[in-house]
Amino acid sequence: MLTLNENLTIYEVEDLKKTFISELSNDTVTIDMANVLKIDMSAISLLISLKKSAQIEDKQFTLQNCSDEIKISLSICGCDTYLEV
Repeated sequence: MLTLNENLTIYEVEDLKKTFISELSNDTVTIDMANVLKIDMSAISLLISLKKSAQIEDKQFTLQNCSDEIKISLSICGCDTYLEV
């Protein structure tokens, strides 16, 4: 399980991309969003890409502990259903 920091924005995406790629070596990809207070479209796009990559490799993908604020952000852009939050 990968636990993320407070901000999940364009400024963190490049570093997170490398970390996310390494998570694909696991049978399941679980992202703990409990500490995330802020998310933007670049980070949401990265999460979608990670989920698609996990699906291609036939791995389970889960976002856990999303705050109401993060759920609202994902809902506004229409990604909540795809990311299953």
